[in-house]
Amino acid sequence: MVSIIIPYHNEGEDFIKETIGGIKKTCDVSPFEVIIVDDGSDTPLNLEREDDIHVVRHDRNYGVGRAFDTGVGLATYDTLILMGADIRFLDNGWAGKMAREAENHPKAITCGTCVGLNTKVYGAMNMEKRRLTNRRTGATILMFHDTKSNPKKPETFRSILDAKWLPLIEAEESVEIPCVLGACYSMKKEWYNYIDGWRGHRIWGTLEPMISLKSWLFGGSCRVAPQIETGHIFGRGGHYIRQEDILFNKMFCATTLIEDYQRFIVFLGDNGDVRKAKTELAKMFEEVLEIRKEYKDKKVMTVREYCDKFKIDYRL
Repeated sequence: MVSIIIPYHNEGEDFIKETIGGIKKTCDVSPFEVIIVDDGSDTPLNLEREDDIHVVRHDRNYGVGRAFDTGVGLATYDTLILMGADIRFLDNGWAGKMAREAENHPKAITCGTCVGLNTKVYGAMNMEKRRLTNRRTGATILMFHDTKSNPKKPETFRSILDAKWLPLIEAEESVEIPCVLGACYSMKKEWYNYIDGWRGHRIWGTLEPMISLKSWLFGGSCRVAPQIETGHIFGRGGHYIRQEDILFNKMFCATTLIEDYQRFIVFLGDNGDVRKAKTELAKMFEEVLEIRKEYKDKKVMTVREYCDKFKIDYRL
């Protein structure tokens, strides 16, 4: 029994129908439901009514995190699979495997092998072929991201809390990882609610570092199950993304979760987008500090301990 939650924003009716069709054809769990959260698309999503397919609509574009929160709030079943509209499937038992991971690890978020697909590259939608050469398994988090962590970046580049793919993991059973990645995750609804979902998130960006950190810091974990394979069509998101929203999410995540958050925000430097994000954070700073206090009471691990566990550069 699984609730599959899918945020939707301007990806196109035919595109989401293809997603739903793939789920119905390959999902090996029964019963299941699909909850599609139309996050204020320009044209409201209008699908034929089906018993196991539900569409709800936001009055405006709040973002991916808020859409997941809405969908989970409506979920019938205790086991969740959270995915993007751009996920594609083979008939390989992916849903049953993801559900079992959630049952076996009720305080974990689990991702599988992400097979990279691309509609703009010839042959790159053939998942059977792509799975042989284009596979990724889980991520770490770059707490600080600049030329020191990535020499290919320009000298002026500054970012924090960026997910980065790990080297390929080959394992028969799921293993712990710092951060999920790949846009298809399973977990128990009780754990999602305990770690407070994506509260505070805006539009797009920093989704995986935010929820992965909370899962670890609040006493759970993140895992990758390499034997579970789903496809991800990169570059098909429908959101209008502003840099200030991405930066807001990073600042919000740092302020609510990191003990010495100020130095992370200072690290971002000073430019127009940083100033806009700081202004947005300041408007709700009292609320942010209340959330920080709530999260502090839930923590069983500090961010420094998390970084030490996974040998992540904390730059002290």
